[in-house]
Amino acid sequence: MAQEDTELLRELIKSIDKKLDWETLSSRDERVRITLRSHFGETVAEIPHAELEAAREDGVARNRLRERLKRARKRIVDAKPPYMPWRLPKIEPIGAPGPRQSWGGGGGRR
Repeated sequence: MAQEDTELLRELIKSIDKKLDWETLSSRDERVRITLRSHFGETVAEIPHAELEAAREDGVARNRLRERLKRARKRIVDAKPPYMPWRLPKIEPIGAPGPRQSWGGGGGRR
């Protein structure tokens, strides 16, 4: 992978999230495999070399690549397991209400 591609990816990823760690691997089938890691977990995105070259030249393709990386980051955040405590709180019924009593002890007006 070219140095320009690495710089482009670093700039785009840091513009999305400064705390996001990433690693790239070039594969044989003309794709770059990017692993994104945060404290929530990690995910993998595969980007064709042609898309990286287009992103270096064109602003629209650059924004498209940035959006693709943002979706990959969103997959990490959304993949958190839902909160479920080990023991649910115990809810006790309070019973039926008793007869009404008035404060004054008497009826209404006379």
